[in-house]
Amino acid sequence: MTARFGLDGFRRGARDGGPLAVSIFAYGVGFGLVAAQAGFSVGKAVATSAAIYSGSAQLAAVNLLQTGEATVWALFATILVINARYLLFGATLQPWLWQAGPLRAYGSLLLLGDANWLMTMRKIRQGEEDRAYLAGTGAPVAVGWLSGTALGAAAVSVLPRPEALGFDLMLPCFAAGMMTAMVKARVDLLPVAVGAGAALAIFHLLGPAPAIIGAGLAGAAAAALAHRGEP
Repeated sequence: MTARFGLDGFRRGARDGGPLAVSIFAYGVGFGLVAAQAGFSVGKAVATSAAIYSGSAQLAAVNLLQTGEATVWALFATILVINARYLLFGATLQPWLWQAGPLRAYGSLLLLGDANWLMTMRKIRQGEEDRAYLAGTGAPVAVGWLSGTALGAAAVSVLPRPEALGFDLMLPCFAAGMMTAMVKARVDLLPVAVGAGAALAIFHLLGPAPAIIGAGLAGAAAAALAHRGEP
């Protein structure tokens, strides 16, 4: 029997995802500004946001392009490593979401992001049964992200640099918020400490883009060791 996937769940998801869309819109404006300053047109910036759909990966990719030494393989590796977390996000949702059928499940995952993944997981623990909830939370976030990117890229000549607006702090603040929500025990802080230490060390040696990749790999390895043997 196919699980529930209805308009009611989508509406509730969209209602809950609305406030997220406001902050994601501002983040999108920040990326649009950075992309335009790197030479992206409005169309190219929006296409990048739609195709990659990850602020951290996109900023790292633009940073690589600005160095003038980026290769296709370097860009591919950067985006792949930073976005690898979505494989784990999808895996955690699979037992619940797959019951709605493969087409609905895959379609919903196209709207998956960090914030609405966390929101949906909380809702699942509270007994959410309508699988359209995930797509509902993702729809306003996607609109906010793409429209923010377009505005930032189009208004680069009149808006100040992202740092002046504080947009450069949005990603670390959001990551810190997710960490706070997900840490349940002291052992969960180990990957955070290892990742932060790796990021600082690699940043001083190789720069920001490699630091993001190295921190992700180091933190993931520490988490795997810390939780080894757990179901």
